[in-house]
Amino acid sequence: HFRYADGSGFFPVGTTCYAWIHQTPELVEQTLETLAKSPFNKIRMLVFPKHMPYNNNEPDLFPFMKNDDGGWDVSRPDFEFWRHLESNIERLCELGIEADLILFHPYDRWGFSKLTHEESLIYLEYCVRRLSAYRNIWWSLANEYELLFSKSLENWMSIGERISAEDPYGHLISVHNI
Repeated sequence: HFRYADGSGFFPVGTTCYAWIHQTPELVEQTLETLAKSPFNKIRMLVFPKHMPYNNNEPDLFPFMKNDDGGWDVSRPDFEFWRHLESNIERLCELGIEADLILFHPYDRWGFSKLTHEESLIYLEYCVRRLSAYRNIWWSLANEYELLFSKSLENWMSIGERISAEDPYGHLISVHNI
């Protein structure tokens, strides 16, 4: 049974809008307007952009800055991206919607699914420290984690342990298989 810290019950009725924050501002607004009229109180969503049929646009913002060779520098967050993500998590909270935030996924053409374990932990440290203060955050380690061949089962255990250590509020942590 899910319960809030105050003891009130929570019955999740969820949907997926994986890459909605990576769409045009108009589509982001349309998504929020649609959610406001819906029965959903939980949404599964991604941090990283997603590449699949019907979802192959080039996002305006990415979580990290690039280094001189064009790769991602996980030690240099793009603050504009993180403000954008935060504002949308806040807006979901105002609508009474939990943000089940998927931290890794394999549907990628930008290289995020190939982050080394060390890079993954640097990203997670920043992400969890920045977002754990939002009461409506749920952490999902990955969607279809078995397809992320760059990570071993030991890596996934380490990732879960890092999130748990960095989140002082003890938000829910999950992982989804294929």
